[in-house]
Amino acid sequence: MGSKEKTRGIVSYIFNNPNKSVAELAKHFDMTRQGIHLIIQKNSELKNQRLEIKKQEEIKLADDIQMYIRKNPEASIPNIIENASDRRISKSTLLRIVEEYKITLNKVIKVDNVIISQMKRYMEEYPMKKQKEIADRFNLSESYVGLLIQKFNMPYNLKRKQKVYLKASELAIYVKEHPEKTYQEIANKFNVSRESVINQIKKNNISYVSKIKKEKKEIDINALRTFIDDNPELSVKRIAKHFNVAEATIKMRIKKYEIQYKAKRTKNKP
Repeated sequence: MGSKEKTRGIVSYIFNNPNKSVAELAKHFDMTRQGIHLIIQKNSELKNQRLEIKKQEEIKLADDIQMYIRKNPEASIPNIIENASDRRISKSTLLRIVEEYKITLNKVIKVDNVIISQMKRYMEEYPMKKQKEIADRFNLSESYVGLLIQKFNMPYNLKRKQKVYLKASELAIYVKEHPEKTYQEIANKFNVSRESVINQIKKNNISYVSKIKKEKKEIDINALRTFIDDNPELSVKRIAKHFNVAEATIKMRIKKYEIQYKAKRTKNKP
């Protein structure tokens, strides 16, 4: 049987067995999970079928979570993770589902170090967000967020509630002293929007060359999470090669989005 005929046979089998996991398919065909994943990605019909199944599974998971919370309104996040579904879920998956499907969690729910870290990163990434917006993002009360900000010394600037005026003279000096900074980094420094920085630079003819960070390539986080779930044996190096980014980028995304992955000590063969 030629390679094209073999591939067609694999495609047909996968299409007729939509509920089989990539791991099961890889075992059935004596292939690597990455090989199966590539076949699926290259066939739009298979890819769409898998995406639709994944979507339906997420909808069911969201329904299970919502039903459990309705019956147990005081349940903590660990309890929800353990009991809401017969499917194993991570904390990051729970929070993502809660956000995407607008599920209301108990507003006085006890947070842990993971959520505290997520809140700090969120404030650093979005310095202009108000306390209420942060509270809505993490399904907490505004007053509780205020207590957490004080208790854990979070990077929240009360001045963000007021309109901040960016002085052209201060901006010009800072840009001259820090030519490597991007628009967003400059905006974060002065607690203003990126657009305000751009407008001031143009309006006052400030000498500045727009910087683009080397790691600007975006990665679909859901695609990364799925790829890692389907290929747990791969090293960070192989994952980075698949997405055509630096290893540091993969490590940062895994940490930032709390993707379940156990670092491999052994190197994968190229």
